[in-house]
Amino acid sequence: MRSDIVPGGVFPDYELPDHTTTMRRLSELQGDDPLILTLARGHYCPKEHQQHLQLAAFYPQIGVAYTQIATIATDDHHTIQEFRASVGAQWPFLSDPGRTVQQDLEIQEYTDPEHDPMIPHTLVLNLGSSSTASTTATGSGAALRPRTFATTCAP
Repeated sequence: MRSDIVPGGVFPDYELPDHTTTMRRLSELQGDDPLILTLARGHYCPKEHQQHLQLAAFYPQIGVAYTQIATIATDDHHTIQEFRASVGAQWPFLSDPGRTVQQDLEIQEYTDPEHDPMIPHTLVLNLGSSSTASTTATGSGAALRPRTFATTCAP
């Protein structure tokens, strides 16, 4: 992860097409609420599939807490639609086949050159500078390591 993504830092306000091909900015998706942002390997990964199934099951409680969710993956448009539908997600999935986010955040998954995915991260973007939790997987089959971020999505 880029060295400037730190507690109190500002997360880039990426604009990417969602599962309906509508261009969406993270700040627009976040609105006035915290945003759970998953940076996912993609539909092909069974671990990502399982994580998103669990998020989808928990989604009603997340909504009650005035919290938004968004997923960014390197999948193309049709694959991102299939990924979203296969887990029953009700939140936007953003497609980044050009790997803009992966390259900008310096999170290329080096152990999988065939799919060239991102190292998966789950971040919570706050409206202020309070601490947020991020879980990072550092490679195929690697142990998850918790990291802490305090970030704001810059509009």
